[in-house]
Amino acid sequence: MKVRYTETALAEIKDILSYIAQDNPLAADEVGAIMRATIIRLADYPRLAIETDIANVRVAPVLPYRYLVFYSIEENTVVIRNVRHAAREWPR
Repeated sequence: MKVRYTETALAEIKDILSYIAQDNPLAADEVGAIMRATIIRLADYPRLAIETDIANVRVAPVLPYRYLVFYSIEENTVVIRNVRHAAREWPR
């Protein structure tokens, strides 16, 4: 499947990685790489993650980190809607 990011998701990823990079640029690179690997896995197995109570939205953890990827499946595309720390409020 193809992957498409919303502007919101891209901004959230940028903010997360910029925040981490302030203290540890290597850690930011590692977190970014694992986020990308998680999203690639979702493109290969789009129904891998659990459904949320938000209509047509699934959530996948970015392990071993406490980030969550919120996405939906639209035709032949995985749409990355949000990427947030697990401690933050879920999107609506």
